[in-house]
Amino acid sequence: MTSTSSVFSRIMGNTALLISSRIINAICSFIYVAWAAQTLGLANFGYLLLVTTFVSLICDVTHLQSWQCLLHYGTSFFEKKEFSKFHDILGFCIRSDFISGLIGFLVSITLVYFLGSSVLHWSPDIQMKAFLCSVTILCMNTGWSTGILRLGNKFKYVTCYELITTTVRTTATYIGFVRHYTLDYFLFVWCLTQLTMFVSCTFFGVYLTKKFTGSLPAPRLIFSLKTPLQGMWRYNVNTSINQILEAVFLQGATLAIGSYLGPKDAAVYRVARQIGNGLVKPAHLMIPSLYPEFIKMRDKEDWPGVKHIINKTFGVVLGVSALVLLIVYFFGQGIISYMLHQKTTYGFSVLFILCCNSIINILMVPLEPYIIMIGKVSNLLKIRISVIFLYFSLLGVFMSTWGVIGSSVEILLSSIILFAFCFHAFNSDLKKRLPK
Repeated sequence: MTSTSSVFSRIMGNTALLISSRIINAICSFIYVAWAAQTLGLANFGYLLLVTTFVSLICDVTHLQSWQCLLHYGTSFFEKKEFSKFHDILGFCIRSDFISGLIGFLVSITLVYFLGSSVLHWSPDIQMKAFLCSVTILCMNTGWSTGILRLGNKFKYVTCYELITTTVRTTATYIGFVRHYTLDYFLFVWCLTQLTMFVSCTFFGVYLTKKFTGSLPAPRLIFSLKTPLQGMWRYNVNTSINQILEAVFLQGATLAIGSYLGPKDAAVYRVARQIGNGLVKPAHLMIPSLYPEFIKMRDKEDWPGVKHIINKTFGVVLGVSALVLLIVYFFGQGIISYMLHQKTTYGFSVLFILCCNSIINILMVPLEPYIIMIGKVSNLLKIRISVIFLYFSLLGVFMSTWGVIGSSVEILLSSIILFAFCFHAFNSDLKKRLPK
């Protein structure tokens, strides 16, 4: 149990490092979102959110989670210092990042061309802005470099590149706020932020790879068509599909609301969801620390230790949930009014519902890494697909009846169903693995 306690201490230590940067990021987020909303007005601010949400969704949908592949297949080679084999795995992950970025760009411009007017109801001007922002997808995938940071337990570098990115975004937004710049400028700031994150994260990834292994993978390993180990593409795609479905579930709702109810309601929904996600972010930041530790404990078949870590994690999550509810109850109306720069009759209701949804999502923090770690990704995919199909099938009914509040209630109900299935899958599997 002592070793398990030290593992949990390491998880909490790494999480604390990530939280320190995210606190600064969250504070700056409240500030620059409010600046953008005040400068652009709620309608143009809604278009800013819709365009960036669309590009982010396409990136997420085409984004292969190569960092999970790197940890899953590369951890043993890395710890045994078999760096030639590790470079094979790393080269594959870099290649998958490049491929997913290119596919994402092509998918984005194609969808803007065919669906921008008919489905999203965007003017030609907004469509052109979306075309230009789509170029950013080519440099939004930092999977392999993120994997190196997590594999090497160097979470302090995550705080560094996030601080750099936050500084660039906040400074540029302030300039736009002071000079009363237009939507074009704020979209440029968003693109610049993504580029800054890519460059800084890649820099640290290159630095740590050379430090740990003595060199970088040869170009032939990056551009080779050969797969180092059998099943890597299948694992990479399966784990990525899970994240893709989550992105469709979360980001797709914003686009649907924007198309059906208009950019103002989309702005209220998106900002309320951003506040809810921001408040529970400390708990979500445990996932990058949990997954590598679960892999190590799985290899040692330390299932009692896994149970101990998960129970402690649930304790932390429940504590965060109680704090979030108190903050939203007492300060929620003021927070969302400040960020939107105007009061809405339903803003607080949407915020409270979406914060409850965020709480249900953080209860998934110890469950999802466990399900992925034991190789039951397909089960998770089936559950997500069923929930998402049900959600989008009924979304029009909920929006036409109760507006943006209805869409918020439906996403909360969907998250509850997803959590119930995942908890059942986790609980039944762990019982079989624990010693009698």
